[in-house]
Amino acid sequence: MQFLKYSVIRLGIFLAVFFSLWQLMSWPIFLAGLIALVVAFAVSYLFFNKLRLAAAQDVQKLFARTSSNKTQKQLVDEQIEDSYDEQQRKTEGNQ
Repeated sequence: MQFLKYSVIRLGIFLAVFFSLWQLMSWPIFLAGLIALVVAFAVSYLFFNKLRLAAAQDVQKLFARTSSNKTQKQLVDEQIEDSYDEQQRKTEGNQ
């Protein structure tokens, strides 16, 4: 739920800055979008840090939940793929 709240706040900041620059100040649309993107990122990073961290935890919990629902066959397949990948990396490292 925190992820949704954080996303809506960030989108709102972006849209407010974008439409202000584009419509009210007659900036080119591409430049207004680029500036709005940077401003939305900076404001949300600086002033909504706790909400950003809570949103990150929500996403982490979502991915942890999906990985815990794997079947035994999926886990075995992952181990085989991992060992093959490690073997390939060692072979490439020796060349």
